[in-house]
Amino acid sequence: MSQGERPAKQSRSKLTRDKLVAALEHLLRQRSFEDISIADLAAEAGLSVGTVYRRFENRDALIPVIFELYAARVTQFAASPSGKLALEPEDGLRTALRQMVSQGWKFLTAEAHLVRAAHLYARLRPDLVGDEWEAFLEMAVASSLALIEHFGDEVSISDRREAAEIVTYLLNTSLIERALYPQDGPAFALTMSDEVFTAAMADAIYGYLTAPPVQAPA
Repeated sequence: MSQGERPAKQSRSKLTRDKLVAALEHLLRQRSFEDISIADLAAEAGLSVGTVYRRFENRDALIPVIFELYAARVTQFAASPSGKLALEPEDGLRTALRQMVSQGWKFLTAEAHLVRAAHLYARLRPDLVGDEWEAFLEMAVASSLALIEHFGDEVSISDRREAAEIVTYLLNTSLIERALYPQDGPAFALTMSDEVFTAAMADAIYGYLTAPPVQAPA
């Protein structure tokens, strides 16, 4: 239960919460969280404003719910066939990276309404998020590290943990920038298709992982 949320002691109260959570997600598909009022939420859920306040102390109490939804979607995606690499024995690191970036892109675009809000409020209200955001980033680093270790013979970087952190950073910044803010900032200059973009990002990461190490000057 999130800060500012009142406990659901009865099944009816839980049903009310479920309605409010579903209504919140539906509204997030239409507008940003800062443009959603308690009255909007009540109307979408078919409940009174007073009922909303009996479950959530204020609008900020809904921010952890956004992360709850986001966490559930990440977990579902990771456990689904869409979240797993389908590699053949002859496939190498480059093919695996292209699959991974493509899958990440599909998740981002499908869940952009949740990712956008989570991405923003992890920075604006870290006090309401707790350690969950850090846990998801660590999970992403672990996933990148597992891929690097699997194709270790192709990777030239000796510090595999450092390489995994860089890969995670590149994926998060580049994909999120284009998926969430396509009309703002550097992403606006990109005119290529999604398929070309994701392949290019995968190839850029492949180049980083496989480039010969730079020799220090004698």
